[in-house]
Amino acid sequence: MPTVILMDVSLSMSRPVPTSDTTETHTRHTIATAAVNTFLDYLTIHAKLEYVALVSFSSVYEVAVPFTRDFDSIRSKLLSLEEGDKTCIDTALLGVNQLVLNEWGGCQTPVQIILITDGSSGVGAIGRNRMVQALPLPPSYPAKIHILPIVSPHDPCLQHAMPLYQKIVDLANNTTSNSNGNMSRGTIYCPDQLSVPGVITAMTRLCEQHYQEFWCTLKCGQLEARVQLFPAPQTITLEELAATYTLANQIHVIGFIQQQELSTPIALSKHLVIPQAQPGTTPAPRENYGSKTPTKEVSSTDGSAAEEDMSDPSKVPNFCVLLHGALKVEGMAAVVLLGADWWGTLTASCEASRGRRSCLLLSVMRPGASAAPWLGALDQLGPAEEGTTSTDTFPIRSWRSYSSGGSACAWARPHALLADVQKVLRHARKLPDKTQHLFKELNRLRRAAISLGFSELLTAIGNALERECTALPPTAPSECALQLAHAANALRDPRTALDIKHTLTPLGHATPMTH
Repeated sequence: MPTVILMDVSLSMSRPVPTSDTTETHTRHTIATAAVNTFLDYLTIHAKLEYVALVSFSSVYEVAVPFTRDFDSIRSKLLSLEEGDKTCIDTALLGVNQLVLNEWGGCQTPVQIILITDGSSGVGAIGRNRMVQALPLPPSYPAKIHILPIVSPHDPCLQHAMPLYQKIVDLANNTTSNSNGNMSRGTIYCPDQLSVPGVITAMTRLCEQHYQEFWCTLKCGQLEARVQLFPAPQTITLEELAATYTLANQIHVIGFIQQQELSTPIALSKHLVIPQAQPGTTPAPRENYGSKTPTKEVSSTDGSAAEEDMSDPSKVPNFCVLLHGALKVEGMAAVVLLGADWWGTLTASCEASRGRRSCLLLSVMRPGASAAPWLGALDQLGPAEEGTTSTDTFPIRSWRSYSSGGSACAWARPHALLADVQKVLRHARKLPDKTQHLFKELNRLRRAAISLGFSELLTAIGNALERECTALPPTAPSECALQLAHAANALRDPRTALDIKHTLTPLGHATPMTH
């Protein structure tokens, strides 16, 4: 989960801070620098794979250090940041949005933004309202913003700026990318006192709450390894099922499948799987996974040579290295059980934009047995029958012959999706004559939405049908309202919300048989 440090370099950051120690003088900028160094020191120990960027801002923004894992380059750049004029947070956030989209090339990478400022909004009450309207929030990518004001908690400027800070945090959490609830909220961390120890304490609280390590055990039969997942997985809440899912302390490999048969199911999050270092060694770098460098055989009688080799992490046997090499050579993926009714996949992946280093990657799928509909129910997968002559063991397609029929949905452009939704609404306004046509279109859209992991579409169509129900003229037959309400409730029924085999039928009709 990349992090952007957004550093205020306005003139007000150069104000001296009164202290009882006359031998040492601090400004808000030097205190902020100490806070950033504390953050980088924490990452060096607990999250050294974190990508961090440094952006300075006043009335304009500057990308001082692009995303990097070289924390020393950020430390050195902090000492040479140029002083600016006034604080413009909206301009700074606009620069962060452009940096993230240019660097990570999409809207699926979750990002954390740490805004360090002097506790002044830079505008008055009227200007603050205009700034809220100008804020480029929510961003198009999953994000949470933490704010660290370098100011005394009793300063009137902080009380004036707090509504703006709270609005920034709230707007960042309203992004549609957080609809699955897999990201915690941003927070404002006010120091107890305006001093280096007080601000460092606030930054430490931020680190401990949002940059915790996550350790678990990866098991496959009698083989197991202690591993770290990076970034740490978040608790997932599915509103339509009113259920919360938390990753267990054990991940079980339950089977293997060819990559082409698995295809690319929707992943709520992805995590690097890093093996724990053996006692007396350091963790093996990710790029050593799958290395073809031969290891030197050591005689059991040569104790000194064996001890020397065991101190080399690349020569210590590890289940993660074995699994990564097997998956990479065979072109397969491992299906893992993450919890009750929750699955994921382990694959050997390359970071093309980061030097093509190979790594073991965990993809967390959406909870439920229908997370990969083309494979059928995941809880019913089993070993291939011995002696079979057929090579096409997956996917199982027998249940895909729906009685409702209908062509496939192609939503490569927004207008195509809009046209399909408008078609449903047109049939809804012509009830009861178009009842069969309405449910045929609903089943077609429902299957496509579940296959793509687009559950929000079903909720939106259900809400639209409810609005059509309330807008019916007084002369409309009572059957119209009943069918619309029935269709809206059926789309959001948690028992069948993600069951691709289920077929919606009009009220009073029997469910047709499927094959």
